[in-house]
Amino acid sequence: MKKSIITFTTLLFILAMLRCDNKKEYPQYDIYENHDISVCEVNDPLQNIEWLKEYCKNVKKNQTASSVNIDLYKVIDTDEYLFKIYISYSDFEYSPVLYSEYWRNCTGKLIFNIQSGLPPMPGTVEDFLKDKEKVTELFHFVKH
Repeated sequence: MKKSIITFTTLLFILAMLRCDNKKEYPQYDIYENHDISVCEVNDPLQNIEWLKEYCKNVKKNQTASSVNIDLYKVIDTDEYLFKIYISYSDFEYSPVLYSEYWRNCTGKLIFNIQSGLPPMPGTVEDFLKDKEKVTELFHFVKH
């Protein structure tokens, strides 16, 4: 009798632990990809520009940022395009949002960047943006 009570209690404990484990809330993600564009002499830059493809692949795999947005910009009166990559981190309820914004050209070369708490390089944001226009959103990853 004592053995069956211990066995029954152990089973209840195991079932309770399994039930609690199944109720864990895992972060949910919203992912958007725009494959319907030609730029930098390729169709579908998210698949056909190697550095950009690898970057997006790593964002989805690692899931460390709160959000990542990639927008395509055109330098006015030129055939030059830039990728604005905005990354934010905020995993704590009351912590400030930390962010980085990187501007890369078609080859992946860093042209301009901004990071929270640091002055932008080179020059001011307003000066950098004066001859750029947004074309479209290419990618976003948002943790809910």
